[in-house]
Amino acid sequence: MSRSTIHANCLVVGTKGILIRGASGSGKSSLSETLIESAQVRGQFAALVSDDRVQLRVETGRLIAEPPSTLQGLMETRGFGIVQVRHLPKAQVHLIVDLIDLEEMERIPELAVANVMLEGAQLSGIKCPAVAPQSALRLIRWAFKHLFPGSPDYF
Repeated sequence: MSRSTIHANCLVVGTKGILIRGASGSGKSSLSETLIESAQVRGQFAALVSDDRVQLRVETGRLIAEPPSTLQGLMETRGFGIVQVRHLPKAQVHLIVDLIDLEEMERIPELAVANVMLEGAQLSGIKCPAVAPQSALRLIRWAFKHLFPGSPDYF
């Protein structure tokens, strides 16, 4: 079983894994914290899997994310440093969030939720504005309502 390591964050909200990709400084950690806090305020489970780097592998067609051993339970908070956080050892990824510059965002995309192929696994993905965690949270909320109807209101 091969593994690859990518520059990304992964977290779990309820039973759904979210993989957040974006350039350095695009707000992956801030968005992860925003999503976790929003879910927890609503009484839902949420925890980080990995910050900054994520190891990926495919098991029976499902994409599994886990932290590199050196980063387990650690999160970089820009301007503050490395902090210890509650974390999970691994998660199945259900949604990919790509953080992009606001200028690259389509106002009304043809497909709000697209099919994304990663490591040979077919997943759903959305684009969200970088360094705008509240705007990204709103888009992720709508993606969850679309992809997982009947799920709790996590955000």
